[in-house]
Amino acid sequence: MIPSELNKVIEIYKETTTINAVGTPTETYQFFKQTYAKMFVRTGGSEYAAEGTLPFTRVEFTIRYDPGVNYKCKIKYNGQYYEISHIEHIGRKHFLKIQSVVWEGELENG
Repeated sequence: MIPSELNKVIEIYKETTTINAVGTPTETYQFFKQTYAKMFVRTGGSEYAAEGTLPFTRVEFTIRYDPGVNYKCKIKYNGQYYEISHIEHIGRKHFLKIQSVVWEGELENG
């Protein structure tokens, strides 16, 4: 991995559990960090489901290693959110290769 290939700025949001006014735990997302990444669109297309035809886009991000990045995180790039589906360690914890899919939900920032 050539560090100069990390030329896209992404934001990572981490899922946290908070207690609302009536004492119910709710899942919210907090800003975790902004970092540089290499972005590569792996594939895209349509999947057939009971709801009809659903479009999808799979994207691969490569970032410098950070132990705080896990499957409960979401990535934001260029106004679009991505859900993490797989994380691979590259080298001796030098980089993370993150497989993700476009996520159409809204983040509730706590």
